[in-house]
Amino acid sequence: MILESLLAYAHISAILLVVVFLTSKTALMRPDLLEGRTTVPQRLWQLDLWLWGSFVAVLATGLARMVWGVKGFGWYAGNPLLWSKVALFGLMVLMSVPSSLALQRWRRMPPQAGAIRAQRRWLMWQAHVMVVIPLLGTLLAYGI
Repeated sequence: MILESLLAYAHISAILLVVVFLTSKTALMRPDLLEGRTTVPQRLWQLDLWLWGSFVAVLATGLARMVWGVKGFGWYAGNPLLWSKVALFGLMVLMSVPSSLALQRWRRMPPQAGAIRAQRRWLMWQAHVMVVIPLLGTLLAYGI
């Protein structure tokens, strides 16, 4: 049982990392903070790298729970709630691509206010997708 608890702890911690870095990026993605400043785009770039790392951590810890967890791979693999969770997580990851590409461009050329607002809106949509994933995880863990 201790292994199951540690796997759950690791997975939840990785999910919280995603929350922290996505929230931090969203908070800094504002025209009044970005325009005319050189340090904020660099900080956003660093947060973006950490966000991608936390995506990897969520995936790795989720796979670890499937393989070494009490319920076993077969139970998880046959559960549509898991695949719904995976699909939403995949959507979140895909939604991060435009932001990452924009941040790469902004390292060479300062962003305009409209582009900053568009990226912030995109991050907000990503956060809205993220909110559904814990509900599916709870249903998966405790049943419907």
